[in-house]
Amino acid sequence: MKLAVTGPVLALAAALTLAACGEEEQKVATHSASDKESGLSVSVAGDQVTIKRTSASAAGTGGKAGQVYCTDDYAKLMGAQEQPAPSLGWYAASLITWPEKAKSTTVTLSHALKGKPDLCVAQSTDGSAQAIMYFDAKVKTAIDTQQASAGREQQAASAEEALTSAAGMAVAAVAEDKFPAAAELVSALTAQGLIAKAAADEAAVSETGTLYVLTGETTDTQVVLAIKGSDNKVITATQKRTGDPKIAK
Repeated sequence: MKLAVTGPVLALAAALTLAACGEEEQKVATHSASDKESGLSVSVAGDQVTIKRTSASAAGTGGKAGQVYCTDDYAKLMGAQEQPAPSLGWYAASLITWPEKAKSTTVTLSHALKGKPDLCVAQSTDGSAQAIMYFDAKVKTAIDTQQASAGREQQAASAEEALTSAAGMAVAAVAEDKFPAAAELVSALTAQGLIAKAAADEAAVSETGTLYVLTGETTDTQVVLAIKGSDNKVITATQKRTGDPKIAK
């Protein structure tokens, strides 16, 4: 006995097919991001992640071991006290072989993230190369703000140590027996991971925990730094081209 295929049955079959296709397309949606400084880019499609290097990329050595991890909840990642387990829903990771220049490598993550990735990090096992690739500029801004706040808090808690460290960095930047200009010093301190700004004088030191290069007192032969500690008091350090800094509380 042959059953006739009715219109409603065909319509239902078509609807189910379309729904299945829609689910498949949603599952394999590709999200991409890049980091210009390292010359690395990343594409995430489900549990598949591809890391690609530009031909000019100097980050890492092709063929070396590395890892990649991605998250769709950067706040949880920032709050983690230790390396998250790849079994967590918001964190997926995998080992990789670092790609050669102008090449890419594709690996399978521990699992597919439920949401759009916030960021992915690729790093070599020996720590010689790392790239953070953000899928949304707002995420980068939020993380930068959070890290700056944490950095200021840490500097404020050990204000004198922060001043001494910054003074040493200033001495290391001396060239042709002269300190760099204040703006260059700020850039040098920032590049070393300190939260630093320029200010005209001690009265302009406003942010707790931020290191200030005092432009009104900094010359070719000395650098004057200031910081407001967690006790809300400003202390300064005067650093000559040689010797230890003079701390004033």
